Amino acid sequence: MAAEARFWILPFCLVGGACAWSWYWYIRSIIFYYKNGFDFSEDFGPKFSEFPDDERFTAKPKEKFLVALPVFVIVTTVNLIPITLALLGIIKPTYN
Repeated sequence: MAAEARFWILPFCLVGGACAWSWYWYIRSIIFYYKNGFDFSEDFGPKFSEFPDDERFTAKPKEKFLVALPVFVIVTTVNLIPITLALLGIIKPTYN
């Protein structure tokens, strides 16, 4: 394995794990809310909160389903793409 590729393994594992986690919870929430007729009165999935001990700053179920989880999925996926391409050798990082 080339020396350059060794650098990308740790970011790949960290970002890949976060990406898999976000996709897992988003797909599970789609299935859960589909089975419940998209009734957002019941909360499902992980909490998204700035301050865990204050409920005013916690995302409501509808906000979490329509905004927080999709943004998290997009951000982690977009971050994983260049790391994967660098590991595959398709793109080469430039150094000064």
